[in-house]
Amino acid sequence: MQPTPGTLQGLPPAHPGLTARLTQLSATDQIVAAAVASLDAGQPTPLCVGLLDTPVGSDYLPAANMIVLSAKYAGPALGVIADKLILYRLAARLDQLPVDVADPVALQAFNTRQEHLWRSANPAPAPAAPGMLRFYQGTNRENFYSGPGSISVVGLDPGKAGGGIGCKRWEKHMVAAEHKDQGWHTVTLSFEVALSYARQHTEWTMGMKEHEPALRDVAECGGLVLSFDVPQASVAGNDRWRQDKSGDSNNFQTMDAIPPGQIQVVEELAVPGPLTKVAPPPMVAQVPGVQRQATAAQQTGAKRRVYPTNFS
Repeated sequence: MQPTPGTLQGLPPAHPGLTARLTQLSATDQIVAAAVASLDAGQPTPLCVGLLDTPVGSDYLPAANMIVLSAKYAGPALGVIADKLILYRLAARLDQLPVDVADPVALQAFNTRQEHLWRSANPAPAPAAPGMLRFYQGTNRENFYSGPGSISVVGLDPGKAGGGIGCKRWEKHMVAAEHKDQGWHTVTLSFEVALSYARQHTEWTMGMKEHEPALRDVAECGGLVLSFDVPQASVAGNDRWRQDKSGDSNNFQTMDAIPPGQIQVVEELAVPGPLTKVAPPPMVAQVPGVQRQATAAQQTGAKRRVYPTNFS
């Protein structure tokens, strides 16, 4: 996966506060520490974090063994997102290093580490209390935080849900499919489905979508995951709730308005990933030989059908 490019004039110095965040992540997680050690191998200086000289973006600079983030992440207000971007850039750089994918032990070790780094950035939330259903929705930070009509101000208004054509641009995504209908909010009981939907907002913001390579600020437009709890008894038999048409039993639609005080942000930034690899397909010589069994026609002496080879 290509890193988000920045325009750098020389190598920036390490930023003490952001590098301290990396150090803290390594000190509290052995797998993160091992990942950092992998990047440090053969480098004259240990991995650090510096500031990107463009207002939008993040990157890894091999020449300096440095993760760089835009300056807005230097302050404490966006520290949670800074940690997620550090973990993502760590995993993205490891994804570019050579791995013997033909070695099942090496491949498993690599994928386990990559899964862990991604899950550390996007941990699964705690389950709902007994008798409650926890619904999730993947959206973007602009929809939630920006302006007087944002979700954080007005909540989830079914009058703004869906579209006239009945779907949104990312109806189908990595984990599953969601069906969008005008006037109904589509939500899911699966955090993973909502996270997958939100992750594509971040990929779009990072310029990873094929026909939209422009960079945007992930702190403003990146994907996030919302949740709200509803008593299970209030959904069953309620004609304002229904399952969507995706075929996924986790996905529901509702015409109920969800007030902002009922909504929680359970994931501030869904990062791309997990950046795992797959083993190559086996070569013919590697496939164990299987003795061919005679067909019924061969066993009984019946003649095989002969197809013509010349056509006019």
